[in-house]
Amino acid sequence: GRGEHEPTTTMFRALLVAASVAVAHACYSKAGTTLAMGDDTWVCLTIANSSDWTSNGELGYKRMAFSAKMDEFTKLEIDGSWESVDYSVDTLTSALGVSSGQELFMHVESEGQFSYQKRYRTTIGNAQAVTFPMNVAIVNMDMGEVVGITWDYGCFNCGSDSCAKNTYNYKGGTHSDGEAECYMNDADCSSNKCDMVVYVVWSGTDVNGNYLLSQQKRLSNFQLGDVKIKY
Repeated sequence: GRGEHEPTTTMFRALLVAASVAVAHACYSKAGTTLAMGDDTWVCLTIANSSDWTSNGELGYKRMAFSAKMDEFTKLEIDGSWESVDYSVDTLTSALGVSSGQELFMHVESEGQFSYQKRYRTTIGNAQAVTFPMNVAIVNMDMGEVVGITWDYGCFNCGSDSCAKNTYNYKGGTHSDGEAECYMNDADCSSNKCDMVVYVVWSGTDVNGNYLLSQQKRLSNFQLGDVKIKY
């Protein structure tokens, strides 16, 4: 029946290794099937050294694939994605050829659909190095088909002085509909605070018309004080 299940929580931790061609292909091409609650599905995180995927310049990226169950509240964490303020010992920045002060961008893919991009590491204001460590991706479903991926926005665990807009299109420009979210100063970061974390929830209906419930756990459903997120 509709709405009779309770979404469970699944956590994946990944090292910085590139996904196999077959697995990565599962993330950015449609499987041709519709999904029911609990079905296995692929979710990918892609981290790039530029937000412009249309440029003739060489763009470096790492893609990591996770096999998740549809409508299970899922935490994806990339071990070793943040290791130093100046990028000097960072596996991720070294792999992408990024030096201190340069930016890293990330996006989510599933069943042939892509989210808009977000900055992960960047500078703000007067060359202040910051990290946006936590994101919530909403996979939008219509009768079991992935029809889009959006982001949950809001500065739920920080003040206005640590909150900024952070959504980009694939031509390197800002996305006008993106709202503000929390960042941390790199001087206050450590690997356990600023490793990349993406929570994934599903919204809409599965192939049987059941309404998906994991979206109820997205952060915008909570008021500051009701939930505290520790990076």
